[in-house]
Amino acid sequence: MTATEHTVPAAGLPAAAVLDLAAQRVEAETGLAFAGAKRRQFDAALGRMADALGLPGAAACASWLLAGPWDDAHSALCARFLTIGETYFFREPRALDLVCDYARAHLARGEARPLRIWSAGCCTGEEPYSIAMTLRRRVPRLLPADVTILATDLNEAFLDFARDGKYRRWSFRRSDPADLAAFFRPLDDGRFEIDPQLRAQVRFAWLNLATGAYPSAATGTLAMDVIFCRNVLMYFGPEQVRRAIARLRDCLVDGGWLVVNASEASTPLFAGFTPVYHEDAVFFRKDAPAPPAPLPAAVAPAVEAPAAPAFAPPAAPLAAAPRPHPASASAPTPVPLVAPVAAAPDPAMARVQALADAGRREEALQCLRRAVEAEASSAPLQQDAALFALEQGDRTLARHCLRRLLYLEPDSAIGHYLAALIEDAAGRRPRARSLLRDCGRLAADAELRGAVRQWLERLS
Repeated sequence: MTATEHTVPAAGLPAAAVLDLAAQRVEAETGLAFAGAKRRQFDAALGRMADALGLPGAAACASWLLAGPWDDAHSALCARFLTIGETYFFREPRALDLVCDYARAHLARGEARPLRIWSAGCCTGEEPYSIAMTLRRRVPRLLPADVTILATDLNEAFLDFARDGKYRRWSFRRSDPADLAAFFRPLDDGRFEIDPQLRAQVRFAWLNLATGAYPSAATGTLAMDVIFCRNVLMYFGPEQVRRAIARLRDCLVDGGWLVVNASEASTPLFAGFTPVYHEDAVFFRKDAPAPPAPLPAAVAPAVEAPAAPAFAPPAAPLAAAPRPHPASASAPTPVPLVAPVAAAPDPAMARVQALADAGRREEALQCLRRAVEAEASSAPLQQDAALFALEQGDRTLARHCLRRLLYLEPDSAIGHYLAALIEDAAGRRPRARSLLRDCGRLAADAELRGAVRQWLERLS
């Protein structure tokens, strides 16, 4: 259901039908679902929304939600009245224990990359600040510079509150501000202000978990070690929950953890995770992918032609860029794989290409999957692999390689360009535009910037 399907006014319909249509549109636009027993909550919230808008009642508010294209005003009002801002500091001690244990193991492995934690559905900020304070206290060897904490929410008002960092005593109902003097200073109005250095450690950003905006380098949601997503999935319908869990899994490193509310932890939904149960909590550990089957010892003669690519890039030429140099084209064609000029071909990619040239497409892709896992830290290989996968029409593998590439090289212009190809082919044009804008800012090559501008004009 799209916004354009809701441009017909709801006048003349019974009030119950208008409310039904409004509930359907809210779910389509925000992911917030109000079926069954939750429907009464929706109707009551619409009454409060009507008061805020100066409208005569819930049905009038429903008509307002249905009229015209969906915009920021609609999203902001729904986030304000249809979500609950109920949280406090140190709410989930066992989950904080998990973060500390993971942080100690991270240090013991001597990993050079920072620890990455995401509070998805952070509300007014008590959860991410609790994570930061707990790590400061209990894992002092982990320097603040060696951990990044992302905090996102659908409600902009919550995010503004969290960024301000001033809390009343109600937020400390399971703790004592006096015990947290290192992190808060009392204000004259009875509130407590969080330490500026601790506040700077948390990055707050708007994100709707019902959309496909993650995992992505643009939203900073790649390669997470621990994701807190508590009391968020309960707002979604069953299919939206499944999609959100799958995307959250893609955001995690192998062995990373997803923390959800125990009431949301329906194990069949968490494919690819191993559940770990506690008396008062359940956590899900991301399983590592199974290794591919062994490759044949030799490449046999071709038996069938390779499958046609699943999509083509836009008409704008893909300009030359560092390793490799995709050839330009005046009409839509698959992205070509061209060997780099300055370096010898990667042995793994050479074997992959040999299999493809022999007509053994599936074996080539299998070989490629094995190579990208064996050399997960090689940005050039991940880029070459993404290009090859796009040539062969395997968008899933291409997306996987691009996520790796953008984690290893966040400023890769070609990585953003290829990711935009995938998003555009999937019909996610807003996401494609965002990636292209990033590519335009990062690209040093004038021809690539020109191609990006042309493509953005067609997508506008």
